[in-house]
Amino acid sequence: MSKRTVAILVVIFAIVLAARLYFAFSIPSFSSDDSYFHLRQIEHIRDTGLPIFEDDLSFSGRTYIFSPVFHYLIAFFALFLPVIFAAKLVTNILAASLIFFIYLIAKKLTNNSFVALTTAFLSGFVPVFFADTVTELTPISIVIPLMFLLVYALMNIKKKPWLYCYLSLLVVLTLMHPLILLFVLGLFIYIALILIEKLKQNREEWEISLFSIFFVVWAYFIMYKKLLVFHGPAVIWQNIPPEILNTYFAEASILGVIYNIGIMPFVLGLYIIYLFSFKKKDREIYLIISFAAAAGLLLWLRLINLNIGLMFFGIVLVILFAQWFYYFIGYVQQSRVSNFLYLFMGLIFAGLIVFSVYPSVAMALNNAQAVSPEELSALNWINENTPMDAVIIAGPDEGNLITAVAERSNVLDSRFLLQNDAKQRFADVKRIYTACLEIEVISLLDKYDAEYIYFSDNAKELFDKEELSYVGKCFEKVYDTDVQIYQRKGCELTVVK
Repeated sequence: MSKRTVAILVVIFAIVLAARLYFAFSIPSFSSDDSYFHLRQIEHIRDTGLPIFEDDLSFSGRTYIFSPVFHYLIAFFALFLPVIFAAKLVTNILAASLIFFIYLIAKKLTNNSFVALTTAFLSGFVPVFFADTVTELTPISIVIPLMFLLVYALMNIKKKPWLYCYLSLLVVLTLMHPLILLFVLGLFIYIALILIEKLKQNREEWEISLFSIFFVVWAYFIMYKKLLVFHGPAVIWQNIPPEILNTYFAEASILGVIYNIGIMPFVLGLYIIYLFSFKKKDREIYLIISFAAAAGLLLWLRLINLNIGLMFFGIVLVILFAQWFYYFIGYVQQSRVSNFLYLFMGLIFAGLIVFSVYPSVAMALNNAQAVSPEELSALNWINENTPMDAVIIAGPDEGNLITAVAERSNVLDSRFLLQNDAKQRFADVKRIYTACLEIEVISLLDKYDAEYIYFSDNAKELFDKEELSYVGKCFEKVYDTDVQIYQRKGCELTVVK
């Protein structure tokens, strides 16, 4: 790699990182409820050295099963920096590092530095990945880049340093996030493609692929055996109540996919899949296509969170875009319009700015407002003005905010695993927001020993209610801005025999 190429790659990294840090630090904290689950775990590890597996606040008392590798990583940096600053800085640096790994993959596929640099820049602005990781605290910020480094290591598996790198990354990613199962599915599809196309088998590649499949499946069976026994196959859908399952495992629409990925990598990436499915053969392209097929299959079957699936699918299509771009340059150079090559290049770059960079920025701006300053103020009010043992009624996408910011118990949150009564709890919370009679609401509040109702814009949208119909003498509005907080006052149910 020439010094000029390295310099350009560093500039691209700086541009992507600067854009990320601008949005990340434009808000005081994070923009999703789930971010606060991770923040709470990181703070607990920093303070005690241990994650929270037995949580007295979530679901008013529950057990977690998860791997805390991500949380320990951020907690290490939080020893030297403020925790929110460390979390934003580290996750965005690692997310921006994706451009280096995409450059390496694109360079190996095309042997063209210009194409690889263009692809690296484009990978930094895949709208769904940029927007959903820039202001959120999520392991995906780290897992996605490492998975593509894993792909590159697999492409160089004959070299011992890359073999050791591959094995190390495989273990780390297996411990860090279940998204590694998508990688394993891609390997399975790749093996099938090689057999179907009757290509010569690479012994090292064959052995490492089979090892990876069996290792990951075995590791997850050991790590999450309790979840498998408790939920059975339904563990895939994380025990989410049916009423809100579509918000987590949503169906992908074509227009939504195009907007989240970018029209150019989507269309041109699919063209390369078609080209190599019917007209050309190439082992390395088949490997990339296999991961696209794995992500596409899981999205189609709704077995993966929509945004996470689109992140992986979109970045794979960006890699395939590199192959199209390489062919396009070669075709123009050999045609009668070769004098217009730079004009075509300019049009392509303009298209990338309009259809990838701009949507990334627009989506990031929109996502940054997901948790408003008014909501954080309301949560801080709860922290300062309610008893320590207070139980707060809130929607599932606000439960982690209640436990992390307000530091109070919730009735439910977005982590439903190992909860026998998750469906019933959601139904009860829904009735609390939608009921018309005070007596019904008081009965439900008694069931969970709850005294406060947190009524935000999120709850209004989820339960389709602009106000609580039953509020009367039994409830007092104790906080009123964009968020309302209601406290139960004095009313008791008496059973008359």
